[in-house]
Amino acid sequence: MSNANTTAALNDALAALTSSLVQYSGECGPWTQSDDDTESAALELFRRRQQLQVARLIELLGDRGATVELGRFPTEYTDLHFVSLESLYPRLIANQQAIIETLKNSAATCREDATADGLLADAIAEEERTLEDLGTLTAD
Repeated sequence: MSNANTTAALNDALAALTSSLVQYSGECGPWTQSDDDTESAALELFRRRQQLQVARLIELLGDRGATVELGRFPTEYTDLHFVSLESLYPRLIANQQAIIETLKNSAATCREDATADGLLADAIAEEERTLEDLGTLTAD
């Protein structure tokens, strides 16, 4: 496998994480108020988990002298201002599923690179944990 393929796969994973709906929700905070701050605190925890994975990917790419390509928030996210978190959950879950799929595709490309493969395996586990936690929040 070429280094260029690994770099592209790592940047795909990075773009998926940096342009996630979880990250967007933390950047703009447009959600309507609720009586329970538990949901907002959980969303902030999910955001911080992703930021840790982002930092790890950026560090690996930087250590390798590779170009770091961050994602951009999709324009359709701007339609989500002033909605309740409850109405946002289906979109968050769908986005998490897409992120996990992207991470798995990136990991498949990086199988021969133990460092990249391990980092992506950690990211997949964290994003699956976030997806599970989102499911718990929607069940409450």
